[in-house]
Amino acid sequence: MSPASMERNRRYQAIRRANGLKESPELRKKHNRKYRITSYGLTLEQFSRLLEAQDNACGMCHTPFEDGQLIHVDHDHNGCPQKNRSCGQCVRGLLCHGCNIALGHIERRYAMARDYLDTRKVPALRNGAGTFSWEEGSW
Repeated sequence: MSPASMERNRRYQAIRRANGLKESPELRKKHNRKYRITSYGLTLEQFSRLLEAQDNACGMCHTPFEDGQLIHVDHDHNGCPQKNRSCGQCVRGLLCHGCNIALGHIERRYAMARDYLDTRKVPALRNGAGTFSWEEGSW
């Protein structure tokens, strides 16, 4: 959205509020979805095609989306300079809220976890009784 169109929208909304005009919840939901979609560089048509390609389900857990459910547009955060904006070229798929949160945690902690797994030496911990013992030299 260009700065000029954003300013026009602000003026329009100010006039509506001044006149006591309010949007219906359905219209508000439609506008919110459209804003979320366009802020990730997608058109409504591209979003619909992506949703159809994923069988109207989360791209990660494959749980079907319900009517009115918040659908997250997943994109490569390293690919675009603006926070919460996307050029549209780095969109990876559509996710449910839970998977979007989980993926964010995984991405932020992947390098740390990989380093831990690659460098950690596992000592011989189990003795014959099935309990743990720290034998000298096992590290």
